[in-house]
Amino acid sequence: MHIESFATVHQMVSTIRGTLESHENDTNNAIDVISACFPGGSMTGAPKLRTMDILDEMEGVTRGPYSGSLGYISLNGCMDMNIIIRTAVLTPCQDSRLSGNVKTNENNEGHTCWQTSIGAGGAITALSESDDEYEEMLLKAKAVKNAIQEWANQVGVLQCK
Repeated sequence: MHIESFATVHQMVSTIRGTLESHENDTNNAIDVISACFPGGSMTGAPKLRTMDILDEMEGVTRGPYSGSLGYISLNGCMDMNIIIRTAVLTPCQDSRLSGNVKTNENNEGHTCWQTSIGAGGAITALSESDDEYEEMLLKAKAVKNAIQEWANQVGVLQCK
């Protein structure tokens, strides 16, 4: 475990390495490892699956890839995975304000409007102060939001919501 420092945040990073043992009549594989590890306890608390059920009910929208995993599994069974944090999902959408004034260029592939969802959060504990946690979440999302806004300004697209 170590701390990686970036312009807007310090991030604790853990690297876990292991070898999946094979036993006679054992069919465990990389997919079983992923299923056992996700959702990450650092994102949901415990118990993980029940917590995700509660979050789904409370949040009203799905988290998409946020707090999930991205990585690869090679043909020889090796894998490299992560937990997705501070993530933006941009989805092309239609905007009635354009009413025929469609502005396109090669960078935005003809899409003039993008719906944006940013995932960010914090490690809330029993000792957390709700206002401080909210401000921390906004701070963590700020760099992602600014990067999207800079891209949108460069390619001349609108952001719907």
